[in-house]
Amino acid sequence: MKTKVLIAMLLSLMLVLAACGPAAPATPATPAAPDPDENVVRLGVILPFSGLNADQGVVNRHGIELAVDHINERGGIQSLGGATIDIVWGDNESNPDRSRMVAEQMIAANPDLIAIHGAAASAFVIPMLPVFEREQITFFTAQTSGAITDNDYEWVFAYADQSPGFAGAQVGVMAWINETYDTGLSRIGLVYEDSEWGLTNAAAARTLIEQMEGFELVYDQNFAPGAADLTPIVLGLIESGAEVLFPTVYTHDARLLFATMQQFDYSPLIVGGGGGFVLPVFADELGDLVDGILSVGSHIFDSATIMNNPNLRNIGAQFEERFGYFMTEQAVGGYAAAYLFAAALEAAGSADRTDFRDAFRALTITGATPGGAMNFDATGWNQNAVAVMGQWQRGADGMFRTHAVYPPSEATVDFQLTQLLIDRIAAMED
Repeated sequence: MKTKVLIAMLLSLMLVLAACGPAAPATPATPAAPDPDENVVRLGVILPFSGLNADQGVVNRHGIELAVDHINERGGIQSLGGATIDIVWGDNESNPDRSRMVAEQMIAANPDLIAIHGAAASAFVIPMLPVFEREQITFFTAQTSGAITDNDYEWVFAYADQSPGFAGAQVGVMAWINETYDTGLSRIGLVYEDSEWGLTNAAAARTLIEQMEGFELVYDQNFAPGAADLTPIVLGLIESGAEVLFPTVYTHDARLLFATMQQFDYSPLIVGGGGGFVLPVFADELGDLVDGILSVGSHIFDSATIMNNPNLRNIGAQFEERFGYFMTEQAVGGYAAAYLFAAALEAAGSADRTDFRDAFRALTITGATPGGAMNFDATGWNQNAVAVMGQWQRGADGMFRTHAVYPPSEATVDFQLTQLLIDRIAAMED
């Protein structure tokens, strides 16, 4: 009977309703002091709301806010008497050192926090992890570096796929394109920022390219984030003869890289590593040139995992109606975070931090993360998570969005041939 009641609670929680309201401010306000008479459960969220990665923080926040509104409007956490979720926001200012300070200050100022989520980039996550372990508060993230779960932490969880999975999707989609369309593309260039995220993604891609028959790594170069000039890198790519580019960079550098390639009339097939290649601003700047560009991501609004779930399949449309842009990778990841927080609380039936952690580790629900049911291993990583390849495509309304095209288990939209591939196929046939 207890199991049936819990299942009923979770099913009720998973029903989502459309939510409308004003967009959140870019910079979070200081939270008000909690009212001891309120039936509220609090989640801390640390994101960059200022600095170079501020756009990542905003889209994450929007996804979290949408999910929290859905959950609270549905009746909150039923196993806790209808408790509503409240978010305590923290700004890491796009600075890894600042991330640790914000974590320490947030925990000290909010003793009723049950868990913390963040932080838009692996480089911002890793410095905080010893703080969460010392303070014994659950931290969960969608960031991809294997270093997050490599230290036997008891209070740290990663619910999305990690760097090897990202590289596997990049190499895998190239193998699929060659096999399906007989394009014969083989010469690959790696360009990546020298952050934890960039270095780990590149290392995984490098290993797979070297192992895969028919591919050759012809260019391999990192650079400091926030570059002022990427001309030497683009010239290096041209000289190497790279036909395919795997870039792992955030928004500023993604725009600069593409602009520099345009300047030199260089048009390789782009298979991005996420980050700046999946945000609306990238499409805004490129216009029609974004059509067909590929990029891997940890979440995508129309993955099969979401579209096959009647309780989640409309979140993309609901998000777009509320915030005015399509639901990006990190927005879906933020939605997934709030969803998992609520599910773990529902299962625990307790706001105790240890009870919550144990319930979170035991989760088996299917949420918004590609790959199906949660399955956390001993390190805290969800080993069922799958990286998904998105492709920028123009919709019937004229707007560009990234859609899930690979792997087949998560694809819901057909892959579209780019002009580069069409030209390549024609040349192969001549």
